[in-house]
Amino acid sequence: MDAQHRIEESMQRLGRTLEKARQDPRAVIDGAFRGTSPSGAVTVWVDSLGRLERVRIEPGTCGDCNETHLADELRAANAAARRAAEELDFEQTGDRVETRSDEVNEDEFFEEPDSFLQ
Repeated sequence: MDAQHRIEESMQRLGRTLEKARQDPRAVIDGAFRGTSPSGAVTVWVDSLGRLERVRIEPGTCGDCNETHLADELRAANAAARRAAEELDFEQTGDRVETRSDEVNEDEFFEEPDSFLQ
């Protein structure tokens, strides 16, 4: 593949991305793009610049695998989320882009003990 062809492809991709940004600029600014590992055990959310926002590891995942497998799952989920952000892929998982909010969904977090002794 020659340089001219790569430049043309990049310009076409940039044009598609720009059109998506024009359609929903709020989602670009406030959006959180989701990526899930192949096994579904790890889900990662990134902002539109690909910066990590949130990670969810399914219960029981850490006990079922070794650290190398878990690292691979995290890498795959992060790569999928960053790819979605890079392409402004609002429909990657069939949902609209999730927008950040200050609300905390307590069902997604485990309750921390008051001390390490408990």
